[in-house]
Amino acid sequence: MGKPKIVIIGAGSLFFGRQAIWAVSQLPGFQNCTLSLVDTDPVNLNRLDQLARLAINSEGVTVESFDNYEDALPGADFVVLSFSKKNAYYRRIECEVGAKYGIRSCSGDTIGPAGIFHTLREFPAILDIAHTMEELCPDAWLINYVNPAATMGIGLMRHSRIKSFALCDTHHMPMKKEGYLKLIGESDTSLDGLDMRIAGVNHFTWMLKAELNGRDILPAIREAFRRGAAGEEDAGYAKNRFNNAITAQLTDLFGCVPTCTGHTKEYLPFYQGRAAIQEKIPPLAVFDCDERERWTATMWQEIDDYISGKKPISEFHESVKSDHATDIIHSMVVQDGRTYFINRSNTDCVEDGGRAVENLPADAYLEMECQLGPDGPRPFKAGAFPLGLRSLQYHILDIHELTIEAIMKEDRELLVRALSIDPLVNSIATARVLIDELYQREREALPEWVGPQTPVSSTDQSPEDRQVELVDVKNY
Repeated sequence: MGKPKIVIIGAGSLFFGRQAIWAVSQLPGFQNCTLSLVDTDPVNLNRLDQLARLAINSEGVTVESFDNYEDALPGADFVVLSFSKKNAYYRRIECEVGAKYGIRSCSGDTIGPAGIFHTLREFPAILDIAHTMEELCPDAWLINYVNPAATMGIGLMRHSRIKSFALCDTHHMPMKKEGYLKLIGESDTSLDGLDMRIAGVNHFTWMLKAELNGRDILPAIREAFRRGAAGEEDAGYAKNRFNNAITAQLTDLFGCVPTCTGHTKEYLPFYQGRAAIQEKIPPLAVFDCDERERWTATMWQEIDDYISGKKPISEFHESVKSDHATDIIHSMVVQDGRTYFINRSNTDCVEDGGRAVENLPADAYLEMECQLGPDGPRPFKAGAFPLGLRSLQYHILDIHELTIEAIMKEDRELLVRALSIDPLVNSIATARVLIDELYQREREALPEWVGPQTPVSSTDQSPEDRQVELVDVKNY
């Protein structure tokens, strides 16, 4: 693939747009590529377009910008989805409304009411893009970066013919392996000797095996987290709070290590603060929307400083690094043999073509280390989940699949079922009230079928009628 065309839909996303521009300017396989930036926000699209033209010096690279993805898709080899309309605004609503009913979401982008409503807001657009790709660039790869990654991936697997997989940057290689080696005091020169098997639903992933040159190092990793938990102080940011202690506790419980604890801890009821006997670990804090907005504003200011010349563009090249998606695309272009963690179905594994996780079904949509070839990612064998943890994987997959089914059938009762079985929701009544209240506050971004047949105001019922405990979000 000598001249790949990469289309980024949601190029104004600070999560991915800057790093994609850096990668195209630095990685050798992109020297003759076309970078197509797509965003519906003309101001942010113009900022990224200017940054790209400043940063990319190669004469062989073509940079183009569009406000309509249909104009960008013809001839595409890779289409990266990295958008979420008014993400911070809606995420704040979803986390705060959830907290009002006793659901503490430290991240709020995958599970619980926030994850389900994020899917409601974004999946229809994702499916429209996939169907348009079937017509305009049927051989292209669709790479989804929009959360919830597994839910969106299941929807694409079930309802589109386009080739696709989903990504999350948590397990960016080789940094993930380097981090565990550093944790146990081993040199990163031992990287090739580390056999690390991680798998699970995105944001609910677990290390099932870890051997260094044939030696089992799971006990050493467990002990390292125990040491980190001793005297652990509040890290401040909700996703980072007491992660050593929670990792150590969950490792003791299940016998394998959670590898994405900042997300995984909100998948379980243990840290919600509702138990009669409380854990020593403080209950979860609600996602820090104010902190995210400050971070976003800082990133945009940096981009404006590069464009204006206040900061030299050389500083951009020095401070930004490649991204998980651009590294993967680069490997697919140059076929360099690198492996990556990718979300896809649990089948077609490298060793025997069967299931990578042997005690989950072939169509389970999991994040696993994959080998990249001309036909896309193929997972390595990951082993089996221990009892108890296997059922939790099934549970999360069912919630994700029910959410997609509710959207495709426009069936509110399926949506109620999906939220009712969420591990953090404690009654069907709570699920219904959550859906009603979130619909009232986000109705401009939601289809009408999500709302009640007779609209219900959150003030029309007393707390006794709702049969849920109201909790003051400020106390978190």
